[in-house]
Amino acid sequence: MKKTFYILSIFILCVSIQHVVHSQSDAPRLSSDCLEERKVRDEKYVKNIIQDIKSTFNLNIDEHSFWEVSKRDLEAAHLMYGGKENDSYYNSLTKIYDSGGFSEQPSLFVRAQEAFLLYKEKDNINVMKRLKLDVEKGEWLVIKTKKKKGKK
Repeated sequence: MKKTFYILSIFILCVSIQHVVHSQSDAPRLSSDCLEERKVRDEKYVKNIIQDIKSTFNLNIDEHSFWEVSKRDLEAAHLMYGGKENDSYYNSLTKIYDSGGFSEQPSLFVRAQEAFLLYKEKDNINVMKRLKLDVEKGEWLVIKTKKKKGKK
């Protein structure tokens, strides 16, 4: 009796899992045009957020004086240069980058020994963190944080 119950339970479990897998694969996929439109829309949305933050704090950050570095770019650079666990420059930047509280992925703008981390908090508060590279300590430090109400 126990064997029959056990086999029946396994059979029902397998059928249930198979149903879930098939129902997910039957979901409609987005066309390449739709995916491209979504990508363009998302990029425009993020660009508008960053422009709002720059204007809120009257920042003159352009592509000629600063490099915009995404979290993915930061991780790729870390791996390209050996991916050391005790890389204080990388660890300090990722700690600041992952400080949380933002509605969208923050944007990091970097030049020689200065950087700005810009993001919008969930309640539409624009945040600007000014960072400075402390060569003696071998890490990035937040030297100033400003918050102001931004556009929705």
